[in-house]
Amino acid sequence: MLALAVTAALAGCTAADAEPTPTASSASSGSGSAEPAAPAVEPVVVSTVLEGEEVDLEVGPLVRHGDVAVLRLAAPTDNPVLLQMAFWEVYESGSSPGPNGVRVVDHGERTVLTVARTAEGKTVTTRNGSPGGPATDADRETAGEDVAIAYAAFAVPSGDTVDVLLTQGGLAADVPVVDEDEAGALTVPPDELVEDPVAEAPVIALESFTELVGGQVTARVTPEQVQVAIASDVLFAVDSDQLGPDAEAALVAVGQQLTAYEGGALDVVGHTDDVLDDAYNLDLSQRRAQTVADRLAGLVDLGAFDVTVSGKGESEPAVPGTSPEARAANRRVELVLVPPSPTEAVSDPGDEDAPLPAPEGPSGPGPEGVSVQDGTAMFDVRLAEVRRRGPFVVGALEVTNTGSDALAVSSFASGAWDTRGEFDASLQFAATNLTIPVGTSRLYPLDYVRDAENQVREPMADRVIVGIAPGSTRVVGVMWPDPGTETVTVEVARRHLEAFGGVDVGVPFRLTDVPVVDG
Repeated sequence: MLALAVTAALAGCTAADAEPTPTASSASSGSGSAEPAAPAVEPVVVSTVLEGEEVDLEVGPLVRHGDVAVLRLAAPTDNPVLLQMAFWEVYESGSSPGPNGVRVVDHGERTVLTVARTAEGKTVTTRNGSPGGPATDADRETAGEDVAIAYAAFAVPSGDTVDVLLTQGGLAADVPVVDEDEAGALTVPPDELVEDPVAEAPVIALESFTELVGGQVTARVTPEQVQVAIASDVLFAVDSDQLGPDAEAALVAVGQQLTAYEGGALDVVGHTDDVLDDAYNLDLSQRRAQTVADRLAGLVDLGAFDVTVSGKGESEPAVPGTSPEARAANRRVELVLVPPSPTEAVSDPGDEDAPLPAPEGPSGPGPEGVSVQDGTAMFDVRLAEVRRRGPFVVGALEVTNTGSDALAVSSFASGAWDTRGEFDASLQFAATNLTIPVGTSRLYPLDYVRDAENQVREPMADRVIVGIAPGSTRVVGVMWPDPGTETVTVEVARRHLEAFGGVDVGVPFRLTDVPVVDG
């Protein structure tokens, strides 16, 4: 099995601490410009497999060029476009290969920086037709032969280091962020990547999604608020505002979410389906919301919260349609909590000591791994550890194709849907269903809203896990909210989605006793 190794080679290391990198400072620019300055920092090195080739990938530095920062990627290889192909997110830039799938994480701000774009939507990365220039020539000459180099531009982050989530490469932690004069030949200006100026450099809030009590309660956490939805069918009988026998467990789980906060504005809102008339549904939704608020006040102290209770009837459906599944999804009570401080928003994973249900598929210690069969596809998957990075944990799963044909992994996905059940065909080979179960809760990979108008979400995980040759290993990176435990279990569990009359997705397996390491 491939062992993923990450080495930080930062400024201040002694010669005994750091291995030499293939970047020297003695070469001059091919355009006749002055000799480039020696870099004041060195990249982080990640040993991984890209497109089936084992490489020591240099990540960084991330160099400030005015209001844009440019990330350098380099690896010794005789394939000059390896990095453009390995980090290419084809669904976002189908016209030209480039490292647009690389994402920069500012965990202090709980944000993700995605690749910058021009006004015409071109990604500001190394790509077919990049104009190049003196800095590009200098870096190429300094690196020497048989070294692939690629760049990607981002917004300037807030701190002096960032984490970089790499397609096929896991995480590069503590990548240095420096000014241009500290980078020497290890950078190029954005205008050597694309001729048009940068028009957009997104900085997007990271969100978490948690299912509680068998999926009957869900929590969506953003830096500004926590939104908890409870399925009315687990709370109430038909046309009733009196709590049923299954309601208590759901409301206890909601109460645990609230106790993570010292106060804030709490809205309790009832919703119904479109059966019966508007006036009846509005009244029923208001009565149900009040019942939930009253019972929560009996379970936890709401004295520090500014509580409002209202009903929306059928006016704000969660999903469109009139099928039984759509109507069931629309019958709900939602709680929206806005804490006093925007950065306070966190999700409580619940009772970590509650026993997990029996595994549905193969189960074994994460460092040893398990064997999985998905139809005719066969693969081994292992996870040696997860790393705690600020409020998040990051795993680099090693997937080895043990079958006889090239492997495309659809079994890590929530089908062709995102974690909230929204249809997105581009996610059918993504790692959206690799979860961390904690007691009665299930933590899904972090995500973010890439397209606010259409509410298109991107997972903080590899999106297209395909083309793994027989006998080859592929690294799959995933970032989750931190459950706060010393070890984690990571699993794919079968998931029922209320789509097309109801579908079950996921090929189950479980990796247990995965150690959580700091840094």
